[in-house]
Amino acid sequence: MTRRLLALGAFALPLLAGIRAAQADVIAAPCEKDPHYCAIGPVAFERSDSLPIEWSFDTGWTPQGSPLQVHLWAGVYATTRVSLDGALETRWPEALVLRTPGDPEGGLISYHYGVELGAEAKVHISVAGQDYDWTGDIPYIPQIDFQVQGQQKFDAWAFDPGVTLSSKTAPQTIIQVGIGDIIGKSIPGIDGGLEVDVAMELAATYRTERLVIETDEGEPVAGGDITSADGETSTKYQNGPAVDLDVHPEGTIDYDGVIHLIPAFWVELLGKSWSIPIADIPIGFPITQTKWVFDARRVHVPLPDVVLDKVEIDFGDVEVGQKKLVNFSAWNAGEALAKLAVVSSNPEVFPAWDPSLDVEPGITADSAVRFMPKTNGPFVATLFVASNDPNDPVQEIVLKGVGFGGPGAFDSDISQEAGCACRTTAPDPSAPASTPPALALFGAVAIAFFRRRQYMGRQ
Repeated sequence: MTRRLLALGAFALPLLAGIRAAQADVIAAPCEKDPHYCAIGPVAFERSDSLPIEWSFDTGWTPQGSPLQVHLWAGVYATTRVSLDGALETRWPEALVLRTPGDPEGGLISYHYGVELGAEAKVHISVAGQDYDWTGDIPYIPQIDFQVQGQQKFDAWAFDPGVTLSSKTAPQTIIQVGIGDIIGKSIPGIDGGLEVDVAMELAATYRTERLVIETDEGEPVAGGDITSADGETSTKYQNGPAVDLDVHPEGTIDYDGVIHLIPAFWVELLGKSWSIPIADIPIGFPITQTKWVFDARRVHVPLPDVVLDKVEIDFGDVEVGQKKLVNFSAWNAGEALAKLAVVSSNPEVFPAWDPSLDVEPGITADSAVRFMPKTNGPFVATLFVASNDPNDPVQEIVLKGVGFGGPGAFDSDISQEAGCACRTTAPDPSAPASTPPALALFGAVAIAFFRRRQYMGRQ
């Protein structure tokens, strides 16, 4: 029955794994360091916001009380882009420990701002006791295409304090028109001009607040969000050939900017002239902070998943001095290479056939263990199968056998390197079995061996 289930799983699981992998944006690969206990997948994010701040920069009529006044307003068309490159790193076996190393110079912030102006003029002058009044629009014929743009690289992920890109332009004339052609029909003989210079100071600061990691069911991982460059989190892992994790950054973009409108307006009529003093009219940006949530990227993390076909091997009766070999199999139901170390708690009597095995994904590897009784009576031991399976890093197979036909001492053809193979009075097979100290010792050695490999990978 077990063999039949293993065969069915060997057919079905690769099909399901292929479907899940196809739905992912990234498939993690073994880490360069400690590849059997670590997988890493590159993740890249990009977000752009086109933000028209239409006619939000308004001077009102200025200067107040002057015979010549101007009313200026501006629209700013802003595109800000942030890209972030890094990776999701998954380590095991104690837990699925998650880190998100950012790439050096893996971030880019850029912006492209343009300005469009609108203008009105007002004239209220008196010549020889006669008042002349006019209010109207000034046709906007830009002298230049005024734009502010820049970009800057930085190390991802730009946690607090973030990264700032700033620019400052010199004043540039973008409106220059003659007044005579505009007002002449209303006030014959008038002449003059209107010029508007524009300058801009702009700073945009992006800051990542957290990296959110969720399961494929949309639930946050148990360890919470990552909120610093060297932070880590963890997720629970029950079983299976792989895990799928969704990753996305969340942050803020802060704007700190001023647009400078610098008008010059003068007129002449019947030998008299009027003008407004050239003034710098600074207007701050109306939008100061927005929250950015990047689209998630799904990372498929292949894992080893070792399934043994036996939990107990009973060798039955074996004559003292003889050997009996019994097979067992290890199926790698996972999607990553499985590394196995096989350790017997009593290698003199129950030696393992293969001290180590590499099992490719979807493959069943056959191994064996021998029973070599040296004295009469029942023997019990444990075969520890340690692996890089994050769910079952150490599995056990109970070994049982009975030696018979011996004189109660070693036969002359059975050698012993050291120590004594003598046993105390044979235990009652019907009594509850207790784990001898040797079993705990060998189990601890197997676990320590594999855990040491994991910690070496972190150093």
